[in-house]
Amino acid sequence: MSALTDRQRLELALPACLLFTLSDLPGAFVPADPALAARAEADIAELRENLRTASLEPFADLTPRKRGAVLRRLERVVKGVTAGWTGQSMLGLALTLWYFLEDLTEREVLLLWEGSAMDRAMRRLVPMFEHGFAERARDAEASEGARRLLARLQADGLYR
Repeated sequence: MSALTDRQRLELALPACLLFTLSDLPGAFVPADPALAARAEADIAELRENLRTASLEPFADLTPRKRGAVLRRLERVVKGVTAGWTGQSMLGLALTLWYFLEDLTEREVLLLWEGSAMDRAMRRLVPMFEHGFAERARDAEASEGARRLLARLQADGLYR
């Protein structure tokens, strides 16, 4: 990965980092059936580990000093994005991030390699919120939220 620019590294890490941040919020993924709580905790733990790995992979070959600098920049971008999450539904945010990621992969801005940490995370994540696609209003709102997120990040010089 040494041929990657700092911007490219941020673009690779950002979707996983945003999903990791979402998964850390209280009540982000609560099973509808309390009997499924133990299994859900294991699924969420696996999801979080894969997202953490995917968030850090783009920086693995950097020197510790350079890695720290780029990770601080990533943290600033994530804080800027997540500042607007207060009061929003977790399901709506998950759908928005899904549409954001879908757009990036469809345009081949981001490639999800089969078996990668991000691929494993998405396979674990989708069943946790796929019921939200059935609600037309929420689905349309999430799609629009993904467009706004991309526009915001493009204004910051990412995903051009």
